[in-house]
Amino acid sequence: MKKKKQLPPDDGRTIVEMNVDGMPWYNPTAGKKVAEEDKPTRKEKRAMIFAGFLAYLPRFLAVLLGFTIVALLLFLWLQ
Repeated sequence: MKKKKQLPPDDGRTIVEMNVDGMPWYNPTAGKKVAEEDKPTRKEKRAMIFAGFLAYLPRFLAVLLGFTIVALLLFLWLQ
């Protein structure tokens, strides 16, 4: 009978860092801590959210206008 090869126990060490650019799970901020003074304040968060809404407002209005025109044309066509 052959003896089974004994593998060394897993000691939890990382041999190779798997966070590599190009991999689907790549996270460029992994392992980096954000300093407390670099985090946005509540007022800054609200300003960023408001700016995001303002940036998407023209697109939203264009889609809304398109749906309105299509609905109006369908209404007139089916009359």
